[in-house]
Amino acid sequence: MGARTSTLAGAAILCCLAAIPAMAQKTDLSPKFFLGADTSALDAPTRWPLPPYQEDGKQSDETTILMHHGWTAFRIRVFVSPVRNAPDNTLENAIPLARKIKSAGAILILDLHFSDTWADPQHQEIPVAWRGMDFDDLAKQWERYAHDTIRAFKNARAMPDIVQIGNEITRGTAWPLAQLQVPGSSQYNPPAPYDEALQWKHLTRLLKAGIRGVKSGAGDTPPRIAMHIDQGGHWNTTEWFFDHLNAAHVHYDIIAESFYLPWGHGTLEELQENMQECARRYHKDFLVMETGYTPPHSPGNQDMLWPVTPQGRLQFMVDLVNTVRQAPNGLGVLYWAPEHDLWNADGSPAPAVFTMDNLTTLATGPASHAPAPVTP
Repeated sequence: MGARTSTLAGAAILCCLAAIPAMAQKTDLSPKFFLGADTSALDAPTRWPLPPYQEDGKQSDETTILMHHGWTAFRIRVFVSPVRNAPDNTLENAIPLARKIKSAGAILILDLHFSDTWADPQHQEIPVAWRGMDFDDLAKQWERYAHDTIRAFKNARAMPDIVQIGNEITRGTAWPLAQLQVPGSSQYNPPAPYDEALQWKHLTRLLKAGIRGVKSGAGDTPPRIAMHIDQGGHWNTTEWFFDHLNAAHVHYDIIAESFYLPWGHGTLEELQENMQECARRYHKDFLVMETGYTPPHSPGNQDMLWPVTPQGRLQFMVDLVNTVRQAPNGLGVLYWAPEHDLWNADGSPAPAVFTMDNLTTLATGPASHAPAPVTP
């Protein structure tokens, strides 16, 4: 529900927000679809304190409560050691959490940053320990690191089901060696002169090296490979990126995209369009690898039709999940860092934890299939 659909769709949302039940009858879903969360904070707590998780007065933990309400997939990130300027999400810290996720019967998604700090469209630094290598040696290091990391998970009986090669790599990775200039973007561009063919060649070589390492480390239990960018509602940039991957014969299984309304990643209609076009052109599953609903990061953001409240967050999640599962090849939705805002101050679950319980009762969906507004 973007700004272009405005008042009628917004009215439908607000009607639903007026009386949100704690729980409702669950909707039958395709067994392929999942709702999940990035719970990396549980293996290396970040700057915000983790709540004392409980439900109905009984002490519990985040993953147990989420799984009780239909959340069945959990992502954890791994930074290259030694980690700097970021939570200490090392391989050693990640494995115990990974084992817990797998032993609970949940889907495990591994986020390989290939970085010793945060990696996103604004930051894609080569780890300090890998600097000074020529490009051939760096590619070998990517493959070796991926192999050793996946083999460690395998040996710990915590084999990931999905592995992403890099994190939000819309502008490439290992800057400046594999840094891309996104068409129409004036920010975070590589140094001039820009050799587009060379930069894409570097990026796809690194991606292929990472994929080889994952597959050799996994042996007879290969995970699915995801490629993750941050363009959820932007088909033009998605097409530009994945056309290049296909032209270079990068073999992956899942198109994974971040979709944050606060960061201007488009509307639900645009996300739906992007998914439809991806299904038509690439025939891959589509995963919203990251989402969240927080205050906007720029003034005048007209795409945030839901109140930034616990109830508004629930409605946003219901509409997003319904959009993804109804679009072609919709695989799932992951909420980033639920410790931020999916829990009440006393550690009990806030309304958005009950997303899967309310997919029918609170359904509005994109304006293209939103219900007619109620006449006063």
